[in-house]
Amino acid sequence: MPSRCWAEISEGNLTFNINQIKNYLPDNTGIIAVVKADSYGHKAELTVPVLEKAGVKDFAVADIDEAISLREHGCTSSILILSYVDEADWAKLTEYDCIATIVSPEHAKRLNEWALNHDQQVKVEVKVDTGMRRIGINSFADGEAIKTVYGQSNLIINGTFTHLCCADSFKEEDREFTFEQNKRFNYFVDHVKELGFNTGRTHVCASSGYYNYPEFKYDYVRPGFGMYGYYVGDIVHRFEVKPVMSFKAKVNNIKYVDAEEGISYGRIYYTDKRRKIATVSVGYADGYLRTLSGKAFVLIHGQRVPVVGRICMDQMMIDVTDVEDVKVEDVVTLYGRDGNEEITIDEVAEWANSVGSEIVCLITPRVKRYLVD
Repeated sequence: MPSRCWAEISEGNLTFNINQIKNYLPDNTGIIAVVKADSYGHKAELTVPVLEKAGVKDFAVADIDEAISLREHGCTSSILILSYVDEADWAKLTEYDCIATIVSPEHAKRLNEWALNHDQQVKVEVKVDTGMRRIGINSFADGEAIKTVYGQSNLIINGTFTHLCCADSFKEEDREFTFEQNKRFNYFVDHVKELGFNTGRTHVCASSGYYNYPEFKYDYVRPGFGMYGYYVGDIVHRFEVKPVMSFKAKVNNIKYVDAEEGISYGRIYYTDKRRKIATVSVGYADGYLRTLSGKAFVLIHGQRVPVVGRICMDQMMIDVTDVEDVKVEDVVTLYGRDGNEEITIDEVAEWANSVGSEIVCLITPRVKRYLVD
């Protein structure tokens, strides 16, 4: 067991979740597992082999470096890079057998010209902007723009996709816009086909999409945060998923503090009576946010106790006055389960005025991740 703090990644829960998604989807719908940001902080070199073992053959990442890291750790499956790749790295697309995302007609022309000059065939997927207004060819692009994207001699069209920007909201205006995005994507796909081009595989729905809009049926879905057992926004809970990550640390000191004593930087917390305070070996440099100071709770011996005082860079304090037999090196669960109690990602995100996906992504590299059952 590590000496400070660590994250446990449950192989069983990840396998359970991906199987739940597979069983929920229509038989002819594939899965592109999104493992960007080091698998949402869960460590891709741990999660990708588990997913491959469960039958996943397609992955998506944010950039070329993440793709290369997957290859260097033995991933032989398909890898889609969801963002623009700098021209300086285009040679790596073919070297590491990656699929690039085309973000505009001009991008398609430039990439094809590079491929011609280097005698390469580059696999690509076309991102369609249906309303996110981030990257992608406009869904109402004219025929010339579509020909520019799909008609390049040295670009192999592997797929066409879009992203829904408010599929996790039940507001009527957001639902209306989500249906409009789907309509725009279908319009674009039909236009491409009318011009005689092959769209390749199609995919629209990330986790909130396939939860809330099962009627949106395409070749693939892109489970991301939901695959790891969490939810963002409003979700119709159509099947069970289990949290994959637990974040834990150790007690390194215990002391009694008299009444009216300030604790930690700024003395923002004062004891109301004599209290037993445990210092825990985790802080904001590990990804346990300073904004959680005075708001968060953690688990020790299966009991929920408050974080007191400001969270420091490497340590923080908790009040264990009402917990018996606390000793140095006891395990503290920052989020996860301990006995019958659980601290959820959603709770931590609410305390931090954030979202769960940010909370898990912010765990820093110095926190070791371990695969557990």
